[in-house]
Amino acid sequence: MHLKTCFNSTRLKKTQAAHWEPCKDFKSLIHNQDTSLILTKQTTDLQSHLKIREIPSLLWGLDPVFLAFAKLYIKDILELKESYQVPGIFFYKEHPIKQVDILGTIVSVREKDNFYSYGVDDSTGVISCTCWKSTVPTSEPRSEVRVHQSTSGAKGLDDLMQELYREEEQKARMELGDVIRVRGYIKVFRGQREIVASMFYKVDDPMLHVQIARMFDVLYLYRNVYDKPFKIPEHMKDPSQEANDHKFVTLSSLISLLSEKIKVFLVENKIQNFYQRELEGVSSLLAIAKTPIAEGDSNITCNIKEIHNIFKEAIHLLLKEGIIFQKGQNRDVYQVTDQDKELYKLTLTAIQEDCKRQKHAEKGCHFLHILRCVRQSYDPNIADTILKRVIGALENNSDIVSTMENYYTAF
Repeated sequence: MHLKTCFNSTRLKKTQAAHWEPCKDFKSLIHNQDTSLILTKQTTDLQSHLKIREIPSLLWGLDPVFLAFAKLYIKDILELKESYQVPGIFFYKEHPIKQVDILGTIVSVREKDNFYSYGVDDSTGVISCTCWKSTVPTSEPRSEVRVHQSTSGAKGLDDLMQELYREEEQKARMELGDVIRVRGYIKVFRGQREIVASMFYKVDDPMLHVQIARMFDVLYLYRNVYDKPFKIPEHMKDPSQEANDHKFVTLSSLISLLSEKIKVFLVENKIQNFYQRELEGVSSLLAIAKTPIAEGDSNITCNIKEIHNIFKEAIHLLLKEGIIFQKGQNRDVYQVTDQDKELYKLTLTAIQEDCKRQKHAEKGCHFLHILRCVRQSYDPNIADTILKRVIGALENNSDIVSTMENYYTAF
């Protein structure tokens, strides 16, 4: 087992969207069984042509990612877009990046007078890391050294410092195949992107514990931090700038905004189920979807097909969050999770009945067992995100209690 195997099995590889031809008939988008695949490719292709709009540099400090050492994959570090406001600062999905933290295997070694240059591979890419050697201070004149030695029988401070620097220099010297962790800032040297280390050390990890833990840590950060766009707090926004922002948005931010507005609309009106075309007929939601999209230095006004696509992607975000779900064979109807009393009642009943059994009496029912029961009795396509939302609501209402992680019981 090697770290490369771990990363290759879990890293989501990014692919470029193929060229697509828009559907000629708008109605066919609703009834076509392959609509979701077409819309996904269409959105991916459109996103690839949009220019990332940078947050003003004065507000970068509000993003925690800017102040931290970002644990990014080397492939993403090599593909970061450099800021046009401040050279040396890069952007990953609207997050400003100035320093990174990587862990990988050394695949090349070059030694210079003042530094080592290590090629580090994390299985997603290879990047050069400049690791400076320790600077050994010049020795004091021999007469002064004799004075120190005569006044103290033990080793002098200078001798101890020399030993310390020699030990640090020895640790800085690494070989091919060693696992290294590097923290530093990104620099472009002779057209090649590299990391100038502020801290680096060899990782002794014969059982791969550190590398596996790192793998899960990085995946968590990508899903919950890096891949989520940074939003300026409302009280920090300039009213005049906010008016301009309404006229100048990226596709991803427009989809996210529309998704939030749909969520509020569903809650305020207590909608139980809906068709996408019904949402497209709501004037307040349609006005948001018609917001011009920024492309380069100009704005693009979406046509009716692109508006339908934007609604589809916004609804897809709600599906991923478990806000809504699709039930049965009719995939055009979306059910609102919080308003589905049948689902809540069935889930609670399943927990209550199974907790009466001796098998589940002590610890309660595991989440996967509850999910299996719900799928058997309600709908086989219910996602775990839906059930997590239902269980969370039942727990907040004190209908069920968590006995330990992923175990629940009802009284």
